[in-house]
Amino acid sequence: MATNFRNDPTPPMWHRPGTKMTEEHYHELEHLSPDRKYEYIDGIAYMMSGGSVAHDRIAYNARLALDSHLQSRACTVFGADVQVYLARKKNGKPHFVYPDVTVSCDVADSRSDNTLIESPRVVVEVLSPGTETKDRGAKFKAYQNQETIQEIVLVSQFAQYVEVWQRNEQDPNNPKAWLYRHYGPGDTVDLVSIDVHIEVAAWYRGLVFDDEEGS
Repeated sequence: MATNFRNDPTPPMWHRPGTKMTEEHYHELEHLSPDRKYEYIDGIAYMMSGGSVAHDRIAYNARLALDSHLQSRACTVFGADVQVYLARKKNGKPHFVYPDVTVSCDVADSRSDNTLIESPRVVVEVLSPGTETKDRGAKFKAYQNQETIQEIVLVSQFAQYVEVWQRNEQDPNNPKAWLYRHYGPGDTVDLVSIDVHIEVAAWYRGLVFDDEEGS
């Protein structure tokens, strides 16, 4: 997910990038800056920024492939413009995030007037240099603590490499009990929780990497 810390004249003066803020102030920030998107993780607001061609293409490919496989099922695929609510932690703080791709199989999330996904089952993040630490750190932990999320997918934008963490059904209440798989060129990515199988090449369709230019 492409995000960026930077000063901006529009947000109110109490907002300082990288500093804690209350949930109330976060929603006020959203209201005062309707042309910008902010994620709210562990009490910190992260402003979203534009991504690379690879980032955009991979997210599009993932959404298209998932949507194609799920057309006949009661699951819906959402893009990065739809906000996802992650349940409150023990300290009472919720998280509000914008995954690159989200799959929900809860009919309530698919209402035409809905603006907040509350039951994500699969989340996909396309890793960016400026956000990989957060995507693998605070945001990843927030995903693990969301009981409805069954699989977390991290996709490299610099090589054909897809990582999948699947919640261990044998120990569903243990946030550390996740099964890990990774896939490379020629492999098929298995998303067990929604019974979808997508070739790695499909995630990277339309992209040419440096080592392929001369081939």
